[in-house]
Amino acid sequence: MTQTTTVLPSSPAQPSFQLDFPFAAQPDIIRANQKDVYYQSILQEQMTRVAQQFLGARRQHALQKEIIAFSDFCYHGLTTLLGTQTLGEEYCDIVQINQYTHTYPNIMRRFMLVFSKTLLPYIYTRSIAELKKRSRQGQVEKSRLLQLIKLHIQSVQEFFVKHVRPAHLALFYFFGAYYSFSKRWTGIRYIFTRQLGMHEQRAGYEVLGVLITAQLVIQSILYIRKQIASKQLAKEEEEESELIETKSVVDQDDFDFMDSILEEKELSYEELQLLKCALCLEPRTITTTTPCGHLFCWNCIVEWCQNKPECPLCRSSVHTSHLVPLQNF
Repeated sequence: MTQTTTVLPSSPAQPSFQLDFPFAAQPDIIRANQKDVYYQSILQEQMTRVAQQFLGARRQHALQKEIIAFSDFCYHGLTTLLGTQTLGEEYCDIVQINQYTHTYPNIMRRFMLVFSKTLLPYIYTRSIAELKKRSRQGQVEKSRLLQLIKLHIQSVQEFFVKHVRPAHLALFYFFGAYYSFSKRWTGIRYIFTRQLGMHEQRAGYEVLGVLITAQLVIQSILYIRKQIASKQLAKEEEEESELIETKSVVDQDDFDFMDSILEEKELSYEELQLLKCALCLEPRTITTTTPCGHLFCWNCIVEWCQNKPECPLCRSSVHTSHLVPLQNF
């Protein structure tokens, strides 16, 4: 007698797709996403209505964000997470695949996709709301980590909205790979499963990618120019503040020294006129010269230039940073 051995089949492998199916184009992905958003909004309205009937309008309004997150998770959980197409994907004849293995995504990768697409935004918004609440209650100052988050979260959000999101969208319009961030970091793309007719053409949105890229370049140039201008302005303000500090810490001995010279030395009328300041008509103290060569008291010419940046005698342009105090003059 011959014994027959029965080989039990192993666990079914993930279905693999041949490269005969092209990757889905940008119009197919956008149309499928719009269809999914439409059906998600219907599900959100129905769940909101049910919550209002059972919990009341006030409680439903307080839990509206949770209701939206739960309805979105249900929509994608009952389709993507269970391994079936969403209504938008079925409408546009596109199927998800793993970018690296060209197989249908496994359960872990699908869960990461659904979680990052539905629950992660909810967790982020709730965390920011809790941080603002603690900030109003004065609890943020007790934690160094919360202080750092509070200081930088606004700038990070603005950078993400103004630069990262448009750049991601431009890449999608150029290459048609990932329409959402959740698809990009899980490595899930779409293939197109319907056979095209002889005269059918699949258009792309590369022009929109060029326009978004041009907008980002212009924004970057304007940002760099703004930063350079602000640094230059800060430098000028610092120089002016140093001059004002120099003015305020002038040693009184300089005044006494000038007075002693005028008392000890008998000067002629012409010499005395040369030592006078043209602004205060008194003997100059801390003689200061302008770029045009005229001499004034330090205090007089600084106050003059702060109000009117020009020489009082010849009207040439003079800024406080151009004034030079003369030593032993």
